[in-house]
Amino acid sequence: MKIPQMRIGLLLVLSWGMLLGFSSCERINNNVDNHEDDLSDIVVVTTELSSMLEFADESSDQTTAKGTIAQFKLQLFSKEAKVIVIDSTYYDGDAVEFLVDFGPTNLPLKPSQKCVDGRFRGGKLRIILESHYIENTAKSHLFVDDQTGYMFGNENKPLRVDRLEIDIEREFKELLKYTIKKLEIDSRSLELAGSLTLEKIAGANTPGMIGDQYIMKGSGKVEMGEDDYLWEIGSPLKKKVEPGCGMIPVKGLLNLNIESLNRNVVVDFDPFDNESCDRIVRITNAGKVTDLEIK
Repeated sequence: MKIPQMRIGLLLVLSWGMLLGFSSCERINNNVDNHEDDLSDIVVVTTELSSMLEFADESSDQTTAKGTIAQFKLQLFSKEAKVIVIDSTYYDGDAVEFLVDFGPTNLPLKPSQKCVDGRFRGGKLRIILESHYIENTAKSHLFVDDQTGYMFGNENKPLRVDRLEIDIEREFKELLKYTIKKLEIDSRSLELAGSLTLEKIAGANTPGMIGDQYIMKGSGKVEMGEDDYLWEIGSPLKKKVEPGCGMIPVKGLLNLNIESLNRNVVVDFDPFDNESCDRIVRITNAGKVTDLEIK
């Protein structure tokens, strides 16, 4: 018995629809417009910013009232990472200075440049300490410049930080204040500035960041291509610094306003309300909800 032509057509339409449905489930984020590409990059960059602050804190916290130590412990870092001391003592009348060197920046990055959180990193962070890091009111500075360079991401397509300038001041033992003067990502023509506070809510009495939990608050501005964004931490971002859980916050909201469109965007770092280390964030943009896995 022959199947009527209309029925064949209906079966083909249903089959095609099922194929489309399956293909759309293969990726968390299937359809993105230019603004959503920009938004995802902003999220990636802001998560790396918090990691750079952790690297600075972890290494600076190991210094003493005299200056640098003979051997830094770099559990948070990659196998490739090392500290290069430029000025080891305060007794010469000026600041202590050192570089955290994550290895070469030529691609692809080596397996040994993969850090504990799963991200690959290359290049150098320059850290200057004006006085003993753990003292209240102590001031320090974090830099990336043309001579050091800094890269992060996956081994084949990392983003490059061309310039970074952050002033750091300790207000209390558990509270640090950051003034982000400049953060430039050249490949995406991205510039970020603003202010942050970091408050340790667990682990403040132990050296460094390993095992710590902290919350961040702050606001600022991002310029990306022809678009300007205002950013503000709407609900404190919470991070847990432990293996497998150090890349992105496990809780909190980042609000972004696209000034040219007067559109508010919300980035939820805990879309499943479980403080999981799954690296999934949910972006709500003009009524559209998109889940992204941050790498």
